[in-house]
Amino acid sequence: MAKKKKTVNKSTTSKVIINAMQQRRKAAVDMLTANANLLRSDMLNKLLNPGKDINLECGYPDTISTDDYKLMYKRLGVAKRIVKILPEETWSMPPTVYEGEEAEDSEFDKIWKDLQKDSNVSHYLQRVDSLSGIGQYGILLLGINDGQPLNEPVVGIDLSTGESTGKNDYELLYLKAFDQAVIEIKEKEANITSPRYGLPTLYSIEMEGVGTASSSTKQIIHWTRAIHIADGRESSEVLGTPRMEPVYNNLLDLRKIFGGSGEMFWKGGFPGLSFETQPEPGDIALDTDKLKDQVESYMNGMQRYLATEGIQVKSLSPQVASPKEHIEMNMRAIAVSLGIPYRIFLGTEEAKLASTQDIETWNKRVSQRQENYASPYIVRPFVNRMIAFGVLPEIKDGYIIDWPDLNAPTDQDKAEVAKSTTEALSKYVQGGVDALIPPMEFLTIILKLTIEEAEAIEKAANGFLGLEEEPEEPEEKVVVKKEKNK
Repeated sequence: MAKKKKTVNKSTTSKVIINAMQQRRKAAVDMLTANANLLRSDMLNKLLNPGKDINLECGYPDTISTDDYKLMYKRLGVAKRIVKILPEETWSMPPTVYEGEEAEDSEFDKIWKDLQKDSNVSHYLQRVDSLSGIGQYGILLLGINDGQPLNEPVVGIDLSTGESTGKNDYELLYLKAFDQAVIEIKEKEANITSPRYGLPTLYSIEMEGVGTASSSTKQIIHWTRAIHIADGRESSEVLGTPRMEPVYNNLLDLRKIFGGSGEMFWKGGFPGLSFETQPEPGDIALDTDKLKDQVESYMNGMQRYLATEGIQVKSLSPQVASPKEHIEMNMRAIAVSLGIPYRIFLGTEEAKLASTQDIETWNKRVSQRQENYASPYIVRPFVNRMIAFGVLPEIKDGYIIDWPDLNAPTDQDKAEVAKSTTEALSKYVQGGVDALIPPMEFLTIILKLTIEEAEAIEKAANGFLGLEEEPEEPEEKVVVKKEKNK
């Protein structure tokens, strides 16, 4: 039985195609109309509300790249001060790392001291702390003698935890610190069940080449060979906050002021000369070439005169203004934003004039950074990795990271206290105050000495004066006789 051929209605197909084309055309027209309306609205807003885009008007960037931060760090001294002040203060007195309190001068302590001395560990920890603050993070590369390429994991290291899976016995060969500008995170841990989920597994680092001084080469680095450092972490465990970010606009303003101040002095320090013809009858022939030669000799040479005929030379008034107030305003804004006392932020000479309260507040903040950031995120990861590599011996009771007391009195402070104490004792003796306050009470209550210290001073004073201490009279024993029961 023959099948019937299906007939296609060409007019219906044409209508479908035409409708589809019309719909596409309508969609395109609607999109163009929406874009035109949006553009018109944006133009009207700019015309009716001029100057509302502060970033545009002031020349501030909407987004700041890593290269922008690095350029600012390299070209502006204030930017470098912002990046390095906290690390420098944090590591001004490096911590002591030692085995548990009961162990004294253990094998761990000896090897750590040798490692500090041979590899200059504190220096590199401070360097990576500083470099990590230029951008969002930095890394410390750990070079060991395992003979494997840098892109391969270290054998004997658990890739989930970073702990040792056996008895490793590697040696630390070198340390290298890098900032974000030369680093690229190539891969991250994608296994959601891994403790390192979301953390980098491979880095690409632009390193100095081994050929010419200006050569460079890119190396792929496995995470087991590096320590990831990120300061100011908020919602991310990988990326921190650049230290210049909250004050970047102020840094741009300072660059404008510094550059404008130099240009203003260059152009306004020597105001220039005005040449005016005398109002005399007759025309004056002005030889511009000779006049130009004289002015050049006056400006650039040792000639201190101008010989003119029919021309009056006047000096223009200088237009030089002091930028001090504008610089100080921005510097104070930066110090407030960073939470740093102004005099301490300015540097050593001004810091000497800082009040005791400012110094104590600043030392408290530095101590908090040492305990809450430097110890858990820089020192401890480094020491743990050294233990995993076998560079440091394993210990059962753990180790302690002890930072020096920043508020401990210096030699000058001790000298000032000794001077004040001596003056107080001198006035006490000369003024005959012992009739009102006995020596023991003066030493313990007024000078806040302990009873043992006060007794030692009193005994030494009596011995110096040749006074013998009166022997204590023995107490009479009371004998109670008991009557025997008859």
